[in-house]
Amino acid sequence: MGEERGALRVVALVVAWALVGACSSYAEVRVPRSSPELTIPPAALATAAPTVPPAPARTPEPRIYSKLRVFVAAEGASYFSGNGELWVLETDGRSEFQVASRIPLGTWPHNMSVSPDGRWVAVANRSSHQVSIVDPVALKELARVRVGKQPHGIIWAPDSSVLYVGAEKETFITRLEAGTWKTLAPLQVGVKQHTLAIHPERPHELWFSVTMDNVADHLRVYDLRTDKITSIRTHDVHDMYFTPDGSEVWSSSSGFLDKPSDRMVVYDPVEKVVKAEIKLPGRYPFHTLKRFQDGVYYPKDTSVMLLSSHYSAEKGRNGSALLWVDWKARKVIDETPLGIQPFHMTYDPIGERVLVTSNVDGMVNVIDRQTRRVVQKVAVPKAHGIVSVGIP
Repeated sequence: MGEERGALRVVALVVAWALVGACSSYAEVRVPRSSPELTIPPAALATAAPTVPPAPARTPEPRIYSKLRVFVAAEGASYFSGNGELWVLETDGRSEFQVASRIPLGTWPHNMSVSPDGRWVAVANRSSHQVSIVDPVALKELARVRVGKQPHGIIWAPDSSVLYVGAEKETFITRLEAGTWKTLAPLQVGVKQHTLAIHPERPHELWFSVTMDNVADHLRVYDLRTDKITSIRTHDVHDMYFTPDGSEVWSSSSGFLDKPSDRMVVYDPVEKVVKAEIKLPGRYPFHTLKRFQDGVYYPKDTSVMLLSSHYSAEKGRNGSALLWVDWKARKVIDETPLGIQPFHMTYDPIGERVLVTSNVDGMVNVIDRQTRRVVQKVAVPKAHGIVSVGIP
C-alpha cells in the first residue's frame, strides 16, 4: 500500500492487492558483519548528547551522465512478510527505459531517497524496521541498518553527510552518518512522524509531519543548530513540500486512501505560518518532486509544480492522474491520466521525462514533459518510491 495512515484498517484491500504483480522470490541479502545496526535503549535515548549538525555545505552540482538509472521500490508480495526488491531501470536519455537489474531488500521497501551527490540510494524497509543503503553504480546493497519502528520519511542533508529517517512508531528521528552508516545521536521530537523535507537555502531546518499521534499541530520544524522545534498551527497534514522555487511550503491532507481530500495548505517557510488554505476540486493530491529525496535532477521551469493525485470526482480511482499545477495561481492547468494510486516521481533531464509510480496496477509511467502525455509504461510490481541517478 502507500502513504495512508490507515493501512492496518484496510487489511482486506491489502490482501486483494497482494495478488497483483507479486515479486519473484529472492534469497535474503547477507549484510557484512561490519554493517552497523541500531538498537537504542530508552535510557540511551534520554541521555543522548545534543545534536551537533555539520556546517552547512553547498549542495553538489549534479553530474553529467552517460546513462540514467532509475531505482524503484517494489513493495513485495506481502507487506508483513517476505522481501521486497529494488528494480533498476536504465536509459541513455533518448531511448526507452529498460529493466537492468533487481536487488533484494528487506520487508515492505517503501520510501526512498538519493544523496544529492548521487553516491548512495537509501530505501526504508517499512515492516522490517531497516534502511538499505545501495551503491547505484555497483548495483549492490552496502548495508542494512536497524532504525526506528516502521520507518517512513527519509531524506538526505543537502551536503550528503547525513541521512535522516523518520518513523511512524517512534518519537525520534534516526540520523545515519554517510559512508560509515553509524547511527548518530537521534533527534528527539516527542511525536511519531510521517514525512520529511529540507530546502537547500535552509539546510538547518528539518520539516516533518505528524500523522500518527493525536496532537493539535501536525506540522513542525526541527532546527538542527539549536535542537529547538517550532510547531506550526495547522492540522490534517499528510505530506509537505517546498514549491519549485522554495518560496512556499504546501501540504496535502488526509493520507487515507479511502478518504480523499482536495484540501491543500500553503505556508510561509520563513515566518512558519499559514498563508492560505486552498482546494483542488475533484482531485486528491499526494506527492511532488521533493529535493534530497526523489532524484538528483529537477525541471528548470519552476512555474509549474507536479502533484500525484489519487482521485477524480467524476471517475473515482480510475481518474488518478499527474497534476500540472500553476502554484502561484493556485490552479490545475493540465493533468496526465495514470494508473490507480500514483505515488512518487522522479525526473530525467536529458529526455525531459517525468517518471511516476502507480502502485495497484504496478507500473512506472514515463511522461513527456512537453506533451504531458505517457510515452512508456514499465511494469514494476507494487511500485512506490522512485529515485534517479546519473551514471558517468
